[in-house]
Amino acid sequence: MTDAAARQPTSVTEDDDADSIEIAITEQVVATILIKDPSWHEILNKTDQARLSLVMKEALQMADDNVQPIAASPIIPQPIMPTTMPASFSIMLTDNRQMAMFNQQFRQKELATNVLSFPDEEDDQYLGDIAIGYAITKAEAEAEGKRADDHFLHLLVHGILHLLGYDHLNDDDANVMEAEEARILAVIGIADPYQSLGGV
Repeated sequence: MTDAAARQPTSVTEDDDADSIEIAITEQVVATILIKDPSWHEILNKTDQARLSLVMKEALQMADDNVQPIAASPIIPQPIMPTTMPASFSIMLTDNRQMAMFNQQFRQKELATNVLSFPDEEDDQYLGDIAIGYAITKAEAEAEGKRADDHFLHLLVHGILHLLGYDHLNDDDANVMEAEEARILAVIGIADPYQSLGGV
């Protein structure tokens, strides 16, 4: 695995020079895609928008599924479901140089990586940021005989799950996270990436 959830104090996706696309995933949830590296248009043009929206919606369903009701008490007669579903998150599609910089800055690792997640733990309505590197995504897809758009969607799901608190620091956690990724990707017809050559 070459990615990880990272902690950071401010949004890594703030950039006035990047192209941006807003995608309404549900009535309440919006994803903003910032395209820092124009090479990403090659993959985005091959990515079906319906599949993109569906895979993000399916991954975010994990947030809804993990919200626990507040138990009934003498003061609260019935269980209450908190309304903590995040309203937005950002995806930065960038280059290897930027990914190496983020990896050094936030993980003290001197190499480019495919995907990094930056959960926002302070704002209930903002899930966080995901950064994905173009050249490494394309190279991994080619090396593993995968479609680049399918690999991009896998990395996106992986990044969203990191924002939701999933990780793969040990085998048990990795097995849980990989199973969720495979389940989500199956919804849009992508085979289990961990049963094929590489994974993430």
